[in-house]
Amino acid sequence: MFSILLISHMKIDRAEKILQLQLDWVKTADAKVPPLFAINVSMLGVLSALAKTATSWTVVSGIFVVICASLLIYSIGNMAFTMFPSLQGPKKSNLYFGGIVKQSNENFHEKVKQLSDDEYLDDLINQAYRNAEIAKSKYGYVKKSSIYLLLSFPTWVLSIYLIYT
Repeated sequence: MFSILLISHMKIDRAEKILQLQLDWVKTADAKVPPLFAINVSMLGVLSALAKTATSWTVVSGIFVVICASLLIYSIGNMAFTMFPSLQGPKKSNLYFGGIVKQSNENFHEKVKQLSDDEYLDDLINQAYRNAEIAKSKYGYVKKSSIYLLLSFPTWVLSIYLIYT
């Protein structure tokens, strides 16, 4: 009997560690957004300030400014998707905040007190999987945002050059 309990607790411990790793991946993706956002907004601000004060425009400079601004706006848009992922968690979860608040406090309290180790393990595994999906989505948006930012840099430099000449 003791060995069965030990094995059950080892499985739970492993699942909790896997869930924590997924949550860490989500936090890491979120941490990439503020510096990317600051760079994008700064570049867009410089571009718009210079464009506003430009005395002579050419078709070429206008095209580069529009391309650059579009890339920066796409980058910011992808950051928004990173920060606001889908919040659909596992159904009837006792770990996911959305599933918890769908219950009354009393109902949640009773469910947690009556939760078996197997049910808790299943909930952990489902939550870890869902957070892995969220992390994958967030990293995809961070990657797209970074690519748009990198693509905007040469057009930004050319835009500034063309506005000044």
